[in-house]
Amino acid sequence: MEYLALARKNARAAIYELKGEYGDNLTRYIASTPESRELCNRPEITGVRYTDLLEGAVTSVLSLLPIAPSLRRLDHHTVGVIHFLRGSLNFGMRRALSRAYGFNAHTSSFITSQRDRDKYGRWFIRDNQYRKIVIPPRATLFFADVIATGVTISNGMEIIVQVAKNGGTPIRQIVFFTIGCHKLEKLLREYSRRLKEIFPGYERTVAVYLEGKFHLADSKTEARIKIQGTDLMRFPAILAPEFELSQYESLSNALERCVIYDAGTRTFETDDYLRKLEAYWMEVSREAERGWTLEEALKERWPAAEYALPFAGFREAKSARWRGVGDAFLRRLHRAHLARWAKGFPQRAKTPRALAELCAARLKEIGRAR
Repeated sequence: MEYLALARKNARAAIYELKGEYGDNLTRYIASTPESRELCNRPEITGVRYTDLLEGAVTSVLSLLPIAPSLRRLDHHTVGVIHFLRGSLNFGMRRALSRAYGFNAHTSSFITSQRDRDKYGRWFIRDNQYRKIVIPPRATLFFADVIATGVTISNGMEIIVQVAKNGGTPIRQIVFFTIGCHKLEKLLREYSRRLKEIFPGYERTVAVYLEGKFHLADSKTEARIKIQGTDLMRFPAILAPEFELSQYESLSNALERCVIYDAGTRTFETDDYLRKLEAYWMEVSREAERGWTLEEALKERWPAAEYALPFAGFREAKSARWRGVGDAFLRRLHRAHLARWAKGFPQRAKTPRALAELCAARLKEIGRAR
């Protein structure tokens, strides 16, 4: 069983090491920050504001990572940032490294890698013509992107490995930030193995998930509304405790179709992005007209069965997945769930009207963002 072990925490970030059956030679973290929680829970945040929040989250996590002391000591001439256009640009990794570690002369590389679907529903790379790649000596490479199917990353990593191999430029280590799913680990393990074969001095690979290792919607995912191979869902997933608590800040948080939606259009084509976000909530509204209730929607997207247990049972269930999280936080989380389902809410949630009203409120919020 995979579980989180608290590694470091301050007011700006919490870092958990992801351990368990898939640990092997890949170091994995799940990190939570106020900025990344906000952008995952409020998809109506777009444009420059979205990029600013994501860069702030990355900066805070870089500063607090358990491996930060060794990264901070790197010669910045050996550091490179790899951007897969357009999604990677949103993370602001180049500036985040400067803000966190004081780097100034680190290189930046760019690869277009636009995925598309063929007539059989299989994902492929449609556009990867533009490449501007610089691999510094004994390189430590930083990557960041949203990961769903992983085809973008597979294509880009293959290009980077071949450039480094053909140029005789050893890669020393890789650090990869993502809002994403398990597909990242499968790819990083494979490329770590290859890099160790090509470059005997290769040291380590680090994966950093922001807020959780999310579930990628597929044909087996039980959800009325989903886009397979695209949607990153809160359930079933391994979430940072702070992100789980934030699901009780608003009823709509856990009901969003995806934690990130489209990372490219969200920044660079905001009108198109917000229209698609509106379309989702309009679809939920139509389901409410057909009789779908708020309770049914919550049970589908956020079942949270362990919350129905008395606190002792809840603590036992959560402590098996979250090591180092204190009772005070667990009580706060348990109470947040009880507070939501108190008074007349259970009766109201059994009605389609409650879901329809929530949809109307969300559509107003998205309209204001436009």
